[in-house]
Amino acid sequence: MVALSALAGYLFAGGRWQIQTLLVTAGVGLLAAGCSALNQWQEQDLDIRMERTQQRPLPTGKLSPAAALVLASLAISCGSLLLSSLPGSMPLLLGLLAVIWYNAIYTPLKRHTPFAAIPGAICGALPPLIGWTAAGEALLTHKSLILAGTLFVWQIPHTWLLLCRYRDDLQRSGLPNIFETIPTQRLLKINNCWLTSLFLCYLLFPLFEFIKSQSLIYFFISGLFIIFMAMLRKPAEAQNSGSIMRTFHLTNISMALLLTILILDRLFI
Repeated sequence: MVALSALAGYLFAGGRWQIQTLLVTAGVGLLAAGCSALNQWQEQDLDIRMERTQQRPLPTGKLSPAAALVLASLAISCGSLLLSSLPGSMPLLLGLLAVIWYNAIYTPLKRHTPFAAIPGAICGALPPLIGWTAAGEALLTHKSLILAGTLFVWQIPHTWLLLCRYRDDLQRSGLPNIFETIPTQRLLKINNCWLTSLFLCYLLFPLFEFIKSQSLIYFFISGLFIIFMAMLRKPAEAQNSGSIMRTFHLTNISMALLLTILILDRLFI
């Protein structure tokens, strides 16, 4: 999904299907893989306490911490090298910022506040901006900010729904527990406000004619309507982990729909 968002950002900025398309997609994909591996190295003491993460390579001993660190370093180095081959310095700088923000700010912050997901959501907003600037566009424009902002808003319900599903794991981990501050059902209601904001962000794309193909606009709006109605018909409930995961998957599908539409729209131009 991270690499896909970078590809969407590149094409959304008017980038053409060429070697740079592969470079930005693969570069961001490698950075995301490296960040994830480095995160697992940083949090191996937490992963071993949680059922959801106990089968990862480090807790099970399938991979040594040293080997994991080497793999993370290689992935980040290779991703950075690919981004450095793109025109201008901004894609590489944004890529390095994403690594620093995720592993040096967001990951440690989770040990100090239960609301780390909010500043951490900046990480999800950076990949489309990497793609955007790789296409030669200025960093801060209304189009780039709407795309990055939509990814930012999506990160919050994506993360909070996962926390609600695995709240017992969160308690076992010893991390600051958001449910000690906000009861689960109340957090889900707040989460619904984020979801509503997310769908309003989605509607900005056809409203401002960011999607050029009329057929794709109809398909996009129809898809959003179906997803939104599915969420309303069976909303996430605190005592029903199945409904929480259903909303989680629908939230992810909605973002995949947007990114796919933006990528396909470039084929019709």
